Amino acid sequence: MIYRQGNNYHFFLADLDSVARFVATPHPFYPIPFKKIPALPSVSTDPILFPRFLYNLQYNREWYDATSIVTPPYYQNTDQKTDWFQKSKHGFLPNKRTIGGTKSSPSPLFRTKRDKFNRTKYLSLRDIVNPEFTEHMVLEQIDKLYVNGKSKLYLNRLVAILYSGTKEEEIKIVTNLFRYETEFAQFLSQQMFTVELIPLIHGTFLQEILRNHDERYFRFILPKLSPPVLEVIRKSISKNKMKQIETSPAKKPPDGEDLISIIETELYKRFARNLYYEEGSIYTFREEGEESNKEMIPFESSGKFDFCITGDVISFFGKTKTKLFFKTKEWIESIRFDFFLTRKEVETNEFHRLPKDLILEIPYYETGLFLVAGGITKQKQSFECSLLWFDY
Repeated sequence: MIYRQGNNYHFFLADLDSVARFVATPHPFYPIPFKKIPALPSVSTDPILFPRFLYNLQYNREWYDATSIVTPPYYQNTDQKTDWFQKSKHGFLPNKRTIGGTKSSPSPLFRTKRDKFNRTKYLSLRDIVNPEFTEHMVLEQIDKLYVNGKSKLYLNRLVAILYSGTKEEEIKIVTNLFRYETEFAQFLSQQMFTVELIPLIHGTFLQEILRNHDERYFRFILPKLSPPVLEVIRKSISKNKMKQIETSPAKKPPDGEDLISIIETELYKRFARNLYYEEGSIYTFREEGEESNKEMIPFESSGKFDFCITGDVISFFGKTKTKLFFKTKEWIESIRFDFFLTRKEVETNEFHRLPKDLILEIPYYETGLFLVAGGITKQKQSFECSLLWFDY
C-alpha cells in the first residue's frame, strides 16, 4: 500500500518500484498565509509526508480536502479509555499514551553537532541526454526548445556542469546550488522536466515508452505537441505505428496515464537521484558520550504533558522553559514537527536520516496551542504523534 491517510498527514511510501504521483495544492484549513506554505513535488520515488491541514490532495483519481487537526482527548487520568486508543487507524500501529517526559529534573546529556539536511530530487542531464551528443550538440538542441528564456539559461548552466567533470563533481556543484541559489534549485527539483525536453532524451528510453502507449491517448495529445517534440516522436516510432496513431480515434487518457505523465514517471523511476544538501547545523544529544561534550540540561516537571503516538518510534524525553526533547527508538528517514503557536501561525521543524537513540530538541513556546508530528521509518512504517499540555 503506497498511500496511507493518517489523522493529520498524508503518507506516500514510495520507492523506485512504486513511484508516487500526486497533486498537492496549498489550501490551508486554518488561516495560515499561503506564502508560508511550500510547494511540493508532483513525483516522488522516496517516502514523503505532508500535512492534511495545509493541502488539498489529488491522488489515484480521488480528491482529499484539507481538514482540521485531530488529536486524542486530553487526559483526565492515565487509565482513560476512548475509541482513540481502542481502535487503531488502518495501516498504523495501535496508539500509545505517556504522561510526562522521561526526565523531569536537571540531567546531563552529551551534545553533538550535526549537519542539518534537506532532501530533494534531482534529474541529471547526464542521465537523460543522448550519450552520443557532444556539448555543442546539446546546446544547439536547447536553443531550439520551446521553453522560456530563463529555463534555457538554467539548462545551459546545467550543460556546463554536465561536461565540466565527473559525476561526483557534478553532484557537489548541484548540492551547492541547492544551498545558495534558491531559484535555480526550485527549477531543478520542480520545473526542470517538461514535455519540451523530449528532444534531449536519448532514443532507446523514449522508444520503450512510445512503443506501448495506447494509440487513442497518443492521438489525443498529438495536436498539442510542439514541432521539435513531434519530430523526435516521429523518428522514435515506425511509420506504421505513426499511421495507426493518426488514424485512430482520440480519447482523453485518465489522470496519470497521459504520455507526459508516463514519461515523467519513468524518468524519475530510472534516473532521479536523492540529493541531501546541508542547510545549517543542528545540535542533538545522546545519553552517553565523551566527557568534554557533557552538558547539564535544566529539565522541568512535565506532568501535564500528554504524549500520544502510533507505535513506539519516538518518545517524549522532556522539556525545559524553551525546548522540547524527543528520543528516537528506531532509524527514522524523515520526521516533521508542526507546532501551532496560534491558529494562524505554525512553526515546522523537519529532520532526515536520524539514527536510533538520538535526542532531538525543538523550540517550545509556553502559550502555544499544541504540537502534532508525523514520520516514516527506514522500514517504511508511518507514524503520527501529538503533544498536548493546556498548561496556561
